[in-house]
Amino acid sequence: MSKDNHLRGILFLLGSGIVFTILDSLAKETSTFIPVLQVAWGRYVFHIVFLPFYAERPAGQPIWSASRWARMFATRHIWLQLARSLLLLGATLFFFGAVSYVPLAEAQAVAFIEPLLITAIAHFFLAEKVGVRRWLAIVVGFIGVLVVIRPGFGMMHWGMLLSLGSAACGSVYVILTRVVSRDDSAGTSLAYSGIAGFVGLSVLMPFVWQPATLHVWMLFLLLGISGGLGHYFVIKAFEAAPGGTLAPFIYVQMLWMVIVGFIWFRDWPVITTWIGIALIVGSGLYALHRERIRAREKARISAQS
Repeated sequence: MSKDNHLRGILFLLGSGIVFTILDSLAKETSTFIPVLQVAWGRYVFHIVFLPFYAERPAGQPIWSASRWARMFATRHIWLQLARSLLLLGATLFFFGAVSYVPLAEAQAVAFIEPLLITAIAHFFLAEKVGVRRWLAIVVGFIGVLVVIRPGFGMMHWGMLLSLGSAACGSVYVILTRVVSRDDSAGTSLAYSGIAGFVGLSVLMPFVWQPATLHVWMLFLLLGISGGLGHYFVIKAFEAAPGGTLAPFIYVQMLWMVIVGFIWFRDWPVITTWIGIALIVGSGLYALHRERIRAREKARISAQS
C-alpha cells in the first residue's frame, strides 16, 4: 500500500472518531428527556434508511433494487452475524446508558479498555499468542479503569459499569466480526447489525415509548446519520491502510470526547480521570507496539523459511 493510501486511511479513522463523538454527544443530549432504549431505536431506524447508500453497488444499479438488498444479506455465517449484531446492540445500549449518567470523557476512558480485552479474548478463543509484556499491558489498562471509576472511595457512579459492559460487548463483537469478515463483505456485516438492532429494539418500544416531537425526530435523524457514517468511515479506513498503522489513532477520539464534553456539557475530567486515561491509553499503545514487533518477527521468519 502507498503512503497516500495510509494517509487516507488515517484521515478516515480520525473522521470516524469525530463522527462517533457527535453520535455519543447527541445520545447524551437526547437521553435527558427520552428513554435510552428509544434513543437507540431512533439511531437504528435511520441507520436502516441510509444503509443502501453506504453499501457498494454495481454501476447503474438502483440504490433500492431488491437484488442489491438480497446480495447484502447473503452470508455463510448467519448465526455469527446475528450474534455479533446483538453484541453491537448491547454495546450501543450500554454506552448510551453510560453517557446519560456520567461525563463523555470518563465513559470513553473506561470503554477504551476494549482493545486490551480483544487481545485477551483472541488469546483464548483464536489461539493468538500473547506474550508476558502484553499481559502486563492488559493489567495496567485494568488498573487505569479502576483509577477512573474509583471503586471503594464513595465516588464511583454505577454508570461506569455500563461503560465497562459496553467494552465487554464491543470486544466480543470485534472478534466475531474478524471471523465473519473472512467470507462476508463489510456491507453484509453492516446490514445485519442494522437490521438486528432495529428489530430487537422495535419489540421493546411499546413498553417504553414516549411521544416524539419533530425536534426529537431530527435528533434521531442525526443519530442515524452519524452512526452509519462513522461505521462507513471505519470500513473505508481499514480498506485503505492496515490495522497496525491505524490502531494508535483510535485513541485520538479521547481528545474529541474531552473537548466536546467541555464545550457541550461543561464537563472537565478530574485529575484521577486524567491519570486513568494515561494508564489506559498508554497500555493500549504499548500492546499495539508489541503486536507490531511480533508481526514483523513473524514476517521475517516466514521470509527466511
